[in-house]
Amino acid sequence: MPTFTYKALTEDGSSLKGTIEAESQPLAAMQLDTMGYIPISISEKKPSIFDDPGSRFEKVKAEDLIFFTRQLYTVIKAGISLLSGLKALEEQTENKKLKNVLSMVAKDIDRGKSFSDSLSAHPEVFNELYVNMIEAGEIGGSLDEILERLIIMLEFSRKTSANLKAAIRYPIMVVVSLFVAFGVIITFVIPKFAVIFEKSTVALPIPTRIMMLLNFLVQNYWYYGVFIAGALVAAFFLYTRSKSGKLQWDYLKLKIPILGNVFLKIYMSRFSSMLETLSRSGTSIVIALEVVSRTIGNEYIAHKINGIAEQVKTGKGITNSLRESKVFPPLVIQMVQTGEETGALDEMLGEITNYYEREIDYTVSRMSSYIEPILTVGLGIMVLFIALAIFLPWWDMMEAFKG
Repeated sequence: MPTFTYKALTEDGSSLKGTIEAESQPLAAMQLDTMGYIPISISEKKPSIFDDPGSRFEKVKAEDLIFFTRQLYTVIKAGISLLSGLKALEEQTENKKLKNVLSMVAKDIDRGKSFSDSLSAHPEVFNELYVNMIEAGEIGGSLDEILERLIIMLEFSRKTSANLKAAIRYPIMVVVSLFVAFGVIITFVIPKFAVIFEKSTVALPIPTRIMMLLNFLVQNYWYYGVFIAGALVAAFFLYTRSKSGKLQWDYLKLKIPILGNVFLKIYMSRFSSMLETLSRSGTSIVIALEVVSRTIGNEYIAHKINGIAEQVKTGKGITNSLRESKVFPPLVIQMVQTGEETGALDEMLGEITNYYEREIDYTVSRMSSYIEPILTVGLGIMVLFIALAIFLPWWDMMEAFKG
């Protein structure tokens, strides 16, 4: 129920401030009147995510968002109005932050805003992909289907993320440990040997000279390194938030060894899934492509899809447009072409989605086996370099003493 803040006069003429719950502003005024107060001003109190101190630090986890989306799908599927459904879900939600956000979303919808616009005001809970998919459901008149796709996508994303973390956890631990060990050697071990090596008349080998140079830089100019590293990180984040920077970074993500292949498969699965849903709802192919470009999650591929939509507007077939974009794999192009020729585009898009979901599972599960050989070679090279840097000078000095 809405909450109103009010200023009023009591029977003895003194002023009073407070809050009151009522269905509407006139009803709030009536309640004050029955209490013997004379209302001066009544205004609705807008809920805030900071009203409850506990919600300030509480996060909406992926599990909470999936559960909410599943509940909302059930509500919409049952024919309950969106506004009534959101209010019911708000009461049932235990997560304080999500509860407050749903209250604000319901308020915005009651004021006439669309569902997607209301969600977009809370990017800390509903990301751009989520909002754009809801917008796609509103445009295509298939909100229930989009919510079902969202549930599948969110659950698949959570599963893929967990598998990715499990696959790279060991390599990350090894690399971090190696760099820590390298830092300890540079900072504490090399200085002990440097005194001896500098007094020696033997020419130092290249690995040792490199290690001594690194030690000199760390000991005397470490703060420059920290400043440069911080500046580079800040510049990277600022650049990737610009339109051109995000476009370039999303393109480079597709070129990352091993991971780039996984990203591309995720985007292809998302492309075919959304295009199938919109196509089945009767949305024209041009509008469907424009909507898909906003839900793909990659600016570079979105730019290519918008280009395809423009070509389709001029009467060009979608297959040739996909081929000329030079982004979509041959499998996608061939299956779309088959769908166009047979009039079964929806079925072919569904097959593409299923294929790439299987491929993502397989690739992620095999990722550790791809990374381990690279990690082993890199680890071997690093250990060999450190060993040569420390032991080669000793061998040379022993040879000099023997001579």
